[in-house]
Amino acid sequence: MVPTEMRAGGASDAVDGVVPRQVIEPESAGELGVALASASRDRLATIVRGGGTKIDWGRTPVTVDLVVSTARLDSTIVHRHGDLTATVHAGVTLKHLNHELARYGQWLPIDSAFDEATIGGIVASNDAGPMRHRYGTPRDLLIGVNLAMADGRLVKAGGHVVKNVAGYDLGRLISGSFGTLAVIVDATFKLLPIPRASATLVSSYSDAERLARDAASISASQVEPLAFDVRVSRFDAPPTSHETCQLLLRVASSPSAVDAQIESVRRLAQSDGQLIVGEAESSVWKEQVRLPWKEGGAVVRVAWLPAKLADVITLIREVQQMAGGQLSMVGRVGAGAGLLRIEGDELTQSAVVHRLRSSVVVGNVTVLRGSRELKSLVDVWGEPTASMKVLQSLKRSLDPAGILNPGRGPI
Repeated sequence: MVPTEMRAGGASDAVDGVVPRQVIEPESAGELGVALASASRDRLATIVRGGGTKIDWGRTPVTVDLVVSTARLDSTIVHRHGDLTATVHAGVTLKHLNHELARYGQWLPIDSAFDEATIGGIVASNDAGPMRHRYGTPRDLLIGVNLAMADGRLVKAGGHVVKNVAGYDLGRLISGSFGTLAVIVDATFKLLPIPRASATLVSSYSDAERLARDAASISASQVEPLAFDVRVSRFDAPPTSHETCQLLLRVASSPSAVDAQIESVRRLAQSDGQLIVGEAESSVWKEQVRLPWKEGGAVVRVAWLPAKLADVITLIREVQQMAGGQLSMVGRVGAGAGLLRIEGDELTQSAVVHRLRSSVVVGNVTVLRGSRELKSLVDVWGEPTASMKVLQSLKRSLDPAGILNPGRGPI
């Protein structure tokens, strides 16, 4: 079986500035398996591309022999609406999937900053946004996966119903592996009904301690937010008020439950926050998701203990000074995870990354977007973790030729 598309790579196929020698666009799982088996046999450095929205994440490659595109694996959406599950080809975009699911009042509650983000890329990166607060990451919604292994074998894990968890750990393992272990053919998710009503309360602060106290009070209450985020603005951003930090809380349920929870939040936080609904609410969260990814600047992911939120904001203020004010942050209050957007030159960006990594307040400091110059100054993944030897052993087992995303990913 020969893949239907094999062509020479061009500038539009470049991976972090490196043009691949060849590009293959398989139309089926079988063709994908054949392509990978051939690449393993010839030991070709192979990178998988979906919508290309995260193609530059990871270390800069030394060489790229082959790009395997999932663009043609986009024909399947099997929606079992009665079971609240769906099986989706890797090349289907999240935007298209949710458009189809909405016909039955259902959705896959995952945020993405990128309209062209595909299901395969979202699972491979375990990319999640504000709705992570209630629903978790893609890994938490995944109940089954079909994979093409590096040697060409097609492997199935999990199932099509929520109660079937056989082989589920393999799906969890692939989530967040950045294409280093196997290639996703399709994925099966548990779905949720679209909430009947939604409202967002945005509260502004100039005092990090007060913000953290309010966040702790809400987190300890019976309020169940759909999303609970923090935003720290740039110093040089045009001010809308004298406050530079915000808490954004979204509740979604029945209309009466939404009203009751918003009232509870106002009492708990003693806040006069702005209530936002309708199209304006959608715009607020779209801005929150996309803010770190505006054109220009490095994007760095950090993690922290939720109880250390005030200390995190203090640290952000410190590195803002280093960046001349040109640094902003959005984060998940409950999960203790955030994205920093750092503008300025690469030396400044590098200094900020080093300062973050030297801090005891944050951890898992990862450069997601950065120029090749920045990547020459800092390792995007940071120091290897204690579990790295185990993961490297797993990599050798699943990809003995070492062809998948070689040297670029966390493994």
